[in-house]
Amino acid sequence: MARLNFAHLHLVLTHFPPVLSLGSALSAVGGLLLRRRRDDLIRIALVMMIGVGAMMPLVYLAGERAADSIGKVEGVQQEAIAPHQRAATIALAVSVGSAVIAMPLFVVELRRGGLSSPLRLLVLVAAVASAGAIGWTANLGGAIHHPEITESP
Repeated sequence: MARLNFAHLHLVLTHFPPVLSLGSALSAVGGLLLRRRRDDLIRIALVMMIGVGAMMPLVYLAGERAADSIGKVEGVQQEAIAPHQRAATIALAVSVGSAVIAMPLFVVELRRGGLSSPLRLLVLVAAVASAGAIGWTANLGGAIHHPEITESP
């Protein structure tokens, strides 16, 4: 049985933010563009954005510790680590910033039973920004130890 270390923890945790952030962006699109106002989709987008923002510091810290431990692992593309780390710093800031935006909007949405169109658009922009930054970071992270991703067929 494999022992849980920071590299393992980072790999386990990194699967959630891309899926949740993409889900929040799609929910925000649906909540903004569907014919009838879909407050439930906006609410779901806000909850997922808050969840991603809360999870990203853990993913980031585990990644920092993982980088220290994979330096001598065979097959690891050392030159791919630094770009992933830079992207992770941006993704952390964007996702936490999006969560900070989402928290008061969630409270407003619950109290008023809906958000105005400009606030719904803000939810969409924040969700797409978070999903984009996290997706970019995940793509760069895959290049660290996934030759099937980086090699041409």
